[in-house]
Amino acid sequence: MTTVHARHLDGSDVYVVDGLFAPDLVRLLYESLKDLPFAPTEFDTDATRSMPHLNFEFDPDALSSNPMFRLWRDRVVAKTGELFPASRVELDRVHCNSQPYGDLQFAHTDLVPGLTSLYFANAEWLDEWQGETIFYDRGGEPYYAVAPKPGRVVVFSGDLVHRGGVPSRACISTRLSVAFKFSTSALQKGQ
Repeated sequence: MTTVHARHLDGSDVYVVDGLFAPDLVRLLYESLKDLPFAPTEFDTDATRSMPHLNFEFDPDALSSNPMFRLWRDRVVAKTGELFPASRVELDRVHCNSQPYGDLQFAHTDLVPGLTSLYFANAEWLDEWQGETIFYDRGGEPYYAVAPKPGRVVVFSGDLVHRGGVPSRACISTRLSVAFKFSTSALQKGQ
């Protein structure tokens, strides 16, 4: 059963979606993602360009060639459009982040105007592993933390300042998250 919880932040909503994917599919996706050829190519802001973190870039259109990836992509796209019905969403980018203990993550925004659907890809995640995604208010204060529960999707406006969570020392795994980034435009009346 899919559940959606909304949290309001600076005139926008952060949606936390659980149960969109069956546990077996979450495990299969994790097994497919954990051994991707990650490279230190992603950075959070121009000021942190010298501190890249591990990333794998997908071709969004190529996800169609694998039935499991197509189902995954299509569900994320459909749920994003459902949660933001006043916008036309177009998938622009899909990338997987690999964050080990000790990694550096910095507060940043994503595609503006746009939406991000962040999929937490680990098949198992214990509370003591931490790694929560932190959302900040306009004043720069941490406002909302979202735990990286397996198969969870967090959907939010790309202009919200957020930071990926770094796993604690107790974590025996890297934290995997996949960012689906959408450009948006307002729907015209009658569409």
